[in-house]
Amino acid sequence: MKSIGLKLWSGMMLLVVFMLIVLWLFQIVFLEKFYMTMQVDTLEKKSEEIVQELSTFHDLSFIKDERYRPKALESFIYTYHLNVEIINESGQVLYQMTSNPEQQSHNSFKRSFDQVTEQVIKGERVQTTFEHPRFGNTILFIGLPIMKIGGANEDPEQVGALIVNAPMAPVSDTANILKKQLLYITLILLAAAFVIAFMISRHLSNPILKINQAAKKIAKGNWNIDVETKSKDEIGQLAITIKEMAGDLKKSDQLQKEFIGNISHELRTPLSLIRGYAETIRDVSGSQPEKREKHLEVIIRESERLARLIEDILNLSQLESGVIKLMLTRINIWEVLEDTRTRFSNLAQNNEIDLVVSSAEAIQALGDYAKIEQVLINLVGNALNHSHSGGRIELKATDMGDRVKIEVKDNGEGIPKEALSSIWDRYYKVKNQNREKRIGSGLGLAIVKNILIAHKSEFGVESTLGEGSTFWFILKKGDEF
Repeated sequence: MKSIGLKLWSGMMLLVVFMLIVLWLFQIVFLEKFYMTMQVDTLEKKSEEIVQELSTFHDLSFIKDERYRPKALESFIYTYHLNVEIINESGQVLYQMTSNPEQQSHNSFKRSFDQVTEQVIKGERVQTTFEHPRFGNTILFIGLPIMKIGGANEDPEQVGALIVNAPMAPVSDTANILKKQLLYITLILLAAAFVIAFMISRHLSNPILKINQAAKKIAKGNWNIDVETKSKDEIGQLAITIKEMAGDLKKSDQLQKEFIGNISHELRTPLSLIRGYAETIRDVSGSQPEKREKHLEVIIRESERLARLIEDILNLSQLESGVIKLMLTRINIWEVLEDTRTRFSNLAQNNEIDLVVSSAEAIQALGDYAKIEQVLINLVGNALNHSHSGGRIELKATDMGDRVKIEVKDNGEGIPKEALSSIWDRYYKVKNQNREKRIGSGLGLAIVKNILIAHKSEFGVESTLGEGSTFWFILKKGDEF
């Protein structure tokens, strides 16, 4: 299997070779054709401009007088090394300028010239080439009739013709020079392309190879990876993302291990109690009604605790997988707050905690009643876990116009600053000093987070260690999220 570096190098070298081939084709193979085409087009255009000016003459014989000749004529002749004749309608030469008299003295040249003259006097436009037998070069003939511009009702009348012959410069010598020059250029470009392509491919492939090695380590569960790269492009951003992902996976793996340990402990405790008291009933208290009832009460309580733990795990799994669909309705906020307060009133009273609702009765918002109630139950349960006797928990709703802000405030233990960003994680758990009165499974805030995300709600927490915490979330009043 080819490496990515070799593929990049091969691709760039192929591109350079292709460009060199195109350069050779256009500079050598097609050079003569391009030159001839461009030269003929230029001479024909310039000749037509001269004819256009001559067609305005009342009498072409004026061309013999230098004062009346078109100024562009001699410039045209000297610039392109031309031989030019201007004749009248009967073939009489009115003006002639020859840059190479020896060339025109050859018989074959005269025959070609006479043929062109005959055709152009007949009113034909002529463009042909002639290869000189002595000099070996190609000569271009252009013959254009000169038409006198008449009145509005008069047809144009031919009064003469312009005959141009121009030696076409041989391209072979130029091509040979270009071949040598292109040979050197090709060698230099190939050498430079070889080095530059190697450097570029190495520069691009090395970070990718590092990322690949890092991904293999991550796949094996090794989170300590090094994918440092100096590039600031997409590859550099990918390296940073891989590194951040490894950090997140390491954290998730650590929290998952802690979670499994915690859940194992949580499951072991009620199961041990249930088994122990069941054996006690079987062996000791089965015939003693009073003791049997107490032992059965413990078994029932621990069974309920075990059921709550399993239910929370299932709820969290369903929320994160998106299986649960929201049943959106108009929620009376005061009603759901009051229902939550009633549910926890006995527990709060037993722990000497004041649990109050602060909300107007008419406030309504859009949401799933059961899920919002579950959010409040988890938040209040969390607040009770971290509140002391004599404390206060307030369930508050504030009308914000098109939205409603709901808060659960307590004046309990508070949360350390370093833990605030992690408390919503499904495996994270803040240590609780009051474990003997703890309720819930430890998954409450992860469930809250997923329910509120499903509602597209803003949510957060404000806490000061030793002073208490305020958990809040916002619901919209409108018909849609």
